[in-house]
Amino acid sequence: MKNIGLLFLIAFIFFFLGQILWIIGLILEDPLFGNKYLEEWTINIFFTSCSIFGMVAGFRLYNQKEKAENS
Repeated sequence: MKNIGLLFLIAFIFFFLGQILWIIGLILEDPLFGNKYLEEWTINIFFTSCSIFGMVAGFRLYNQKEKAENS
C-alpha cells in the first residue's frame, strides 16, 4: 500500500507543478523559458507524467482490492 500512496503522491506533485507553470504562463503573457514551444512541452510533460503515475497507481490499487476480495 505504501508504493501505491507514493505513486499517487508523485502524480499529485506532477499535477501541482503543471498547474503552477500553467498559471504563471497565463499571468506573465511572455513565455516562461523564452520560448512558447518549450513552455507548452514542459507543461504537457508534467500533465502527462501525472496521468501515467495516476493510472499506474489506480491499476495497482484495483488489483490489490481484487486480490483481497478473492482471498
